[in-house]
This record gives sequence, structure tokens and C-alpha cells, in this order.
Amino acid sequence: MDPIQLLTSEQVSSEQALTPAEPLAYWARPAHTREQQIRRFLKIMLPSIPVVAFSVDFLYTYITQASLDIAANQPIDGSRPFLGALLMALVVSLLCIFIYNGVLKIFDETRHGA
Repeated sequence: MDPIQLLTSEQVSSEQALTPAEPLAYWARPAHTREQQIRRFLKIMLPSIPVVAFSVDFLYTYITQASLDIAANQPIDGSRPFLGALLMALVVSLLCIFIYNGVLKIFDETRHGA
């Protein structure tokens, strides 16, 4: 993988077209095998699942906690919803790692068994 391109202010303000970086070129090329297609899909989708789980869990827990605190005339405490969402994201992240490693193991067994 190529190092990250750092642009100076002169390069940013010029009208020169930027050359694509290696990771972008990698994702733009079509996958040759079914295995590559599945790996790409998992590399994109699995990391997004914990982010969405954290956001949704925090949002709903914070709304619920805030409504209970307001009803009880207490100040709103956002630490409990944050810690709960963090724990949920951690568990979902571990699940995603196990799913990805399981798929890689199945690919290896299929490749060596065939």
C-alpha cells in the first residue's frame, strides 16, 4: 500500500487533477473471484455494524434516560447511555471479528479441500 499523499496549500488550490490513491484504485477494480467479492463486502459492511449499533443504542438510551430524568426533576446524566452503547459496540465488534475470521477459515478449508 502506498503512503498517504500530503498536499501543500499550493497543490490544493491549483486546478490540477489529483491522481487516485492506491486504496481507491483497489476498490474501483472489479473483483476477479467470488472469494474476493465476499472479502470486499465483509471489509466494508462488518466495520460499519458496530458504528451503527453504538449510534442507535446511545441515541435511544439517552432519550429514554433523559425523559426519565426530566420526569424525576433530576439533571440529565449522559454517562450511563454512553457506557452502555460502548459496551454494546464492543460486543458487536467482537462478533464481527469472529464472523470475518470464520469466513476466512471456511475459504481456506474450501481451497485446501478442493
